[in-house]
Amino acid sequence: MFSNSRRLLAAGAATASLILLVSAGCASSQKSEPGADGSGGTLAVALEKAPGSLDPADMEQSTSAFAQPAYDALIKIDGEGNLVPGLATEWGFTDDENKVFELTVRDGVTFSDGTALDAEAVVANLEHLDDGRSNVVSLVNGGDYEAIDDDTVRISWDSPHPLAAQAFTQTWVAGMMISPEALAGDAEQLTTSTAGAGPYVLDAAQTVAGSRYVYTARDDYWDPANQHFDQITITVMENAEQRLNALRTGEVDYAAGDLGTAAAATDAGMQVLHAPTVVYGLSLLDREGTLDSPLQDLAVRQAINYAIDRQGISDALLGEYGSPAQQTVVSSEPGYVDALADAYPYDPEKARELLAEAGYADGFTLPVVASTSSTAATLSQVFAEQLAEVGITVELDSRPSADYFEGMTGGTFPAAVIGYGSQPVPMEYDGLFGPEAIFNPLGSSDDEINSTMEKAMAAPEEEATVLYQQVISRLVDQAWFAPAVYAPVFYYASEDLAPLSVSEARPQTPLNEIRPAN
Repeated sequence: MFSNSRRLLAAGAATASLILLVSAGCASSQKSEPGADGSGGTLAVALEKAPGSLDPADMEQSTSAFAQPAYDALIKIDGEGNLVPGLATEWGFTDDENKVFELTVRDGVTFSDGTALDAEAVVANLEHLDDGRSNVVSLVNGGDYEAIDDDTVRISWDSPHPLAAQAFTQTWVAGMMISPEALAGDAEQLTTSTAGAGPYVLDAAQTVAGSRYVYTARDDYWDPANQHFDQITITVMENAEQRLNALRTGEVDYAAGDLGTAAAATDAGMQVLHAPTVVYGLSLLDREGTLDSPLQDLAVRQAINYAIDRQGISDALLGEYGSPAQQTVVSSEPGYVDALADAYPYDPEKARELLAEAGYADGFTLPVVASTSSTAATLSQVFAEQLAEVGITVELDSRPSADYFEGMTGGTFPAAVIGYGSQPVPMEYDGLFGPEAIFNPLGSSDDEINSTMEKAMAAPEEEATVLYQQVISRLVDQAWFAPAVYAPVFYYASEDLAPLSVSEARPQTPLNEIRPAN
């Protein structure tokens, strides 16, 4: 009836929103050493960005590492991307339209305030999530929630929610359970305190919000074998060089990295963890000619794709850390199409021929909004140079992140340079290319894509994968985007930690799974 090992549809390092190469990590200046058996001590981690809130319902997915020590999730993702039991032992859809989902809650679990976990506690969390501001609440909210018995929760939606299981993992925040007693009290306190069923609890006395977060181990945690440290500290360090230096000096055990410091981290003997999960390229937004740009012509959009030297960009800018991209999803994602790996080979002459056929033999000028973040800024210049070779003059409007977001989503630019974290196809439909997606501000719509997605949302997993592939094939054929490269998210770990591994399916090791080397 239930499945507890369904393949994770994607990982995220990414959120349901556009990201420009998310970085995260951790740190502390007051480490303690582990005991002789390798347990105890402090895990010091360094994050680039502080969370706006510690309440999972109000937390952006990109800052979920701050919730991981205190909040166990209903479902976990293992290193291969499989879904495995967490606070729930069984789960699955009980209908054939992905509208009715049931979970069986683990016995013997208590929250840090002593309250027991049961089905009613899960219902209280789902109701709390409905009022949350997290960027992932839409994956599961808006349903009817019912405790069938002490251990069983039933969720019923009016429309299909095929990603329910994925949403309830530690990656997507929605499955992190909060004590119902805390929710029934002053829930605003959860902004700066924790009340979870995880192995640690926030030490408010040692914590400085926005700067340093200290979590101490619980004596009554339900799974003590997976409680590897006495304390976890997370220090916010915005500068990548500062984080690397903290690793070198032993101040930090685990930290976020970036492309600019990866070689130095390798030379310093660090574990350098990277998985290509962010798709960089051009979003050709004016597909229907709303702004009366040449992009309304399919031949023009295809010409832009032929004009981009993906392999050259990957080799020159990313080296061993990246690869060429033709699709908006990575290869581990259900929906990725192997046959499209070379859909638009680099062919400037072909690009010029298509432009001439479309009536632009003399080229045209294309306004493009771009971010000033380092990777995006570099790629923007490369795109401009390569398009200039086929007669397209790119007018770059480069902006810092907040202004870029406004420009990209405001419906005034025919094209944008994007860095989008690969997500399950339904998430990308909601956020990237569906008719109501925020990053489809001109409302491009394709009947074939829409009808195929409608079928896929209600289909069994195997059938849905085939339908997702049809959607991705349609996007590539119609050249809605000009993807260029898959870029990684980096993390560094000291040799004092047991070997870590990452993959496209899980690009970051959850903090609670990190262990001392001995």
